Amino acid sequence: MKRNLNQKINIWVKRAVGIYLTAALMIAVPTYADVIPPAPGPAAVAQNPGTAVQNPGAAVQNPGAAVQNPGGAALQDPTSTAEESYLGGAELTLLAPATQSQNLSCVIQTKAGSLIVVDGGLREDAPHLIETIKAKGGRVSAWLITHPHSDHIGALTEILNTQPIPVEIDNIYYSFLEREFYQRGEHMGRMDNLDNLLAAFNNVAPEKLHPSIDKGQQIQVDEVTINVMNKPFRSLHNTFNNSSVAYRLDLNGKRILFLGDMGWDAGQNLLKKNKPEDLKADIVQMAHHGQDGVEMDVYRVIKPEICLWPTPDWLWDNVKNGVVDAGPWKTVTVRKWMEELGVKRNLCVKDGDQVLR
Repeated sequence: MKRNLNQKINIWVKRAVGIYLTAALMIAVPTYADVIPPAPGPAAVAQNPGTAVQNPGAAVQNPGAAVQNPGGAALQDPTSTAEESYLGGAELTLLAPATQSQNLSCVIQTKAGSLIVVDGGLREDAPHLIETIKAKGGRVSAWLITHPHSDHIGALTEILNTQPIPVEIDNIYYSFLEREFYQRGEHMGRMDNLDNLLAAFNNVAPEKLHPSIDKGQQIQVDEVTINVMNKPFRSLHNTFNNSSVAYRLDLNGKRILFLGDMGWDAGQNLLKKNKPEDLKADIVQMAHHGQDGVEMDVYRVIKPEICLWPTPDWLWDNVKNGVVDAGPWKTVTVRKWMEELGVKRNLCVKDGDQVLR
């Protein structure tokens, strides 16, 4: 009888330990501080409201909500009131690239339904961008260009060269340096990026083109005020990237700052030419895809809550020969800067389209 009792006690103890271990495993979810994001696996479908596009190496994205944390930790429930009201009825979509290249393609829909596009990405990104614009009404009120590099303006060039133009574009805003200065500077053999775009502008009615926008200029689209933060900076070093024009979008009590591909030189000029309170923003697009862009002092003044990373997986993890943080890029360092600044959310296109409402 004693032996039977001991056997029963042993069984009860084993069951209790099993239940405890199962519960512990269920709640032991790694956070950003615990792990380095693993390299993505095979291609997955990245969902955008009303569309489904193929993004090589991306994780499946929940339609209509930015729920993917590049660090691997879970974010807020996308159906929560706070999530839906962060932009006060507006919606921001950061589009993932169609290839493994870096890009910048962002579509903002105002509360009233008008569309603002920032850059647009590579030529290969044009189909997904067109599909996204059409799903949101098919008409762009304001197209903002940061600088004429193909991973930013290739899609727009492709769209303007398609006849008839597949979407309606009311206005295109930009400010470039003289071609001769780009030619004289460090252009990295990409003068054709500029030349091809300028040629494509011939397919647009002149009144829709707004060249030479200037610092302090404001553009109004419904409730959104677009502030031009600088003239293109003149630098013989990294000339195209440092000529990026920054835009600050003020909408429904929030600020979104787009930095394009600004490098160190342009970042210091931005600090010099603007008051700190004018650079403060709730959301920032990471300069030059999050590496070798502006320095920590610029981000410290911006003090963002949310970072937009137009960054593929290999660049996010600074991968070389399959080894994380073995490459020449500064992305992992910049990620640590954002952690130090207390950034709450990192929205990265390595995980597919990122949607913020």
